Amino acid sequence: MDQRETYRNTLKYALAIAGNEQTLAFRLRVTVATLKIWLHGVEAVPTAVFLDAVDVIVTATPADIARSRDAMLRFDHPSQ
Repeated sequence: MDQRETYRNTLKYALAIAGNEQTLAFRLRVTVATLKIWLHGVEAVPTAVFLDAVDVIVTATPADIARSRDAMLRFDHPSQ
């Protein structure tokens, strides 16, 4: 796995923890449109944003993590 994919996967996990794109965009201090560009791999996630996403993950509560599991399954299997 290369750095670009690692950063994007980390952003997806942070999204699952945040609960929705609006909340994550707010926490990362970016627009939802910019967040979507990174999530869809159109542009690489900047290192500073990756580190902010890591902060979202490491400060997650156990409830956030439990809720994120279902969201991650939807990312991996979008047709379900």
